[in-house]
Amino acid sequence: MLQKLSVINYALIDRVELDLEGGFTAITGETGSGKSILIGALGLLLGERADMKSLHIGDNKCVVEAVFDISGLGLKEFFEAHDLDPDDHTTIRREITAAGKNRTFINDTPVSLRLLQDLSSLLIDIHSQHENLLLARPEFQFSIIDAIAAHSQLIQRYKASYADWRKLRQQLEEAVELEGKYRQDEDYYRFQLDEVSRINLDDLNEKALEEELETLEHAEQIKSALAQAVSALDDDQGILPALSVVRNSLLKIASYNQKLAGFSERLDQLIPELKDLMAEMEQFNDEVIADPSRMEVITSRLDHLNMLLQKHRLSDKDALIQWKSELIGKLDMIGSMGDRIAELEKSVAAAEADLLKTAQDISKGRKKAAEKLSREVLNYFSRLGLPHAELSCELSSSGQFGPNGTDKIQFLFRANRGGVLHPIGQVASGGEISRVMLAVKAVVSLYQKMPVLILDEIDQGISGEMAHRVGELLREMSAQMQLFSITHLPQIAGKASHHLKVSKEVKGNKTLTHVHVLSEEQRVVELAEMLGGKSFTPANRQSALELLTGTKTEA
Repeated sequence: MLQKLSVINYALIDRVELDLEGGFTAITGETGSGKSILIGALGLLLGERADMKSLHIGDNKCVVEAVFDISGLGLKEFFEAHDLDPDDHTTIRREITAAGKNRTFINDTPVSLRLLQDLSSLLIDIHSQHENLLLARPEFQFSIIDAIAAHSQLIQRYKASYADWRKLRQQLEEAVELEGKYRQDEDYYRFQLDEVSRINLDDLNEKALEEELETLEHAEQIKSALAQAVSALDDDQGILPALSVVRNSLLKIASYNQKLAGFSERLDQLIPELKDLMAEMEQFNDEVIADPSRMEVITSRLDHLNMLLQKHRLSDKDALIQWKSELIGKLDMIGSMGDRIAELEKSVAAAEADLLKTAQDISKGRKKAAEKLSREVLNYFSRLGLPHAELSCELSSSGQFGPNGTDKIQFLFRANRGGVLHPIGQVASGGEISRVMLAVKAVVSLYQKMPVLILDEIDQGISGEMAHRVGELLREMSAQMQLFSITHLPQIAGKASHHLKVSKEVKGNKTLTHVHVLSEEQRVVELAEMLGGKSFTPANRQSALELLTGTKTEA
């Protein structure tokens, strides 16, 4: 149950702090006093989007905090799964700054807004007037039937399997699409690989080939120049014989001066080096041969390389090697794509089989739940002034998997005996649909443990004796849960065990909303004013006492 509620700086609320009781609590107040503001503040704890225009918090922050007694709700696994310390008296808090920054807490531990939503949805259900329209929507109808079927674990398993199945289907579709694309390009990839493979990139040295080509193109010039150089070194008038004469002359005088000896030694080093140089030039001269066929081979390789680099807009041989590797990788992937697709097809088939089994189990539970709803809601219809009304839940197969299984759902309704059942959104009036929703909520409360239910003007379109009946029903429902009802009807408010009044005060240039817990005497005054307006007469007081006498029950 909701034990404490604190609202600070939300819309017209400056500060409200309430200690709340179990059972049935009525919330009343004049139109425009701010009852909807209280609902809006609680909505923030459910993770609803904050309307910054309605906060009016200035430089302060808006804080909404609630303390729940969760003992007996079996939420230990939830807390452990999210690394939270379980506490029978759990506090959830949401803070919003003027800049729109959100902070959310569970027992003072910062959590995500999503986690706050997940927990608060297990603790509190706010049913506002506009939600009556949800009764005609399949998503809401599924939630009603599934709550009665009490197969939440089955639903969770289906949703997890459904998400996995969709992911596998997407992977299969992408693989098939990719294979088709690559198959179209396969011949082109093979042509490109063959083209680049005709040149052996591993032993291709572009610089060495260019140098060799340059040598071959100028072979005659090289041989002629080398022959002249060798001749200049070694003929009778050449450099080497002349150096030998110089060396002999120096040897004769080397003993006379150390420096002369150094000259002789340097010549001894120079002459062998010149002889080696001459020998290498003679050898190179012998190796250089004008070879047109070799020139053609080198020219062809270099032309092929440059053509590939230009064609594929690559900078050098290394980039070409990388590109070749990518081609091989694409062709390998095409070759293995068939195996990947076959593997995915097998996984999809297995997932579908598991999904179908779960969906069938869900359908069986829903059919039983639909019968329960149609049968048990009749008891409440009689009490709510719809003695001849009938609600039927029509389930059929969609033939395909969807977020809610393989079922299609439709609530059919007729208000009068002998009438034809039609989709509820087409035939139920505003007053009827409010009572149908209340009857449905009453049935669901028998099967689903919802700690706190807040009804925002569920009494739309009813009055008089029917209001008494609705009040009685709300009081009965409050034996299963903590129930709050925002109402304009004194007949309903008089059935409550506790009473909150929302009022508005103008203070200077500021309008503030206040919420007070009414005492017994204050309840009499409030009910009397609801019965007769602001005129508080003895007759109104007596009527108010009659509403309370014999109806008030302890929570």
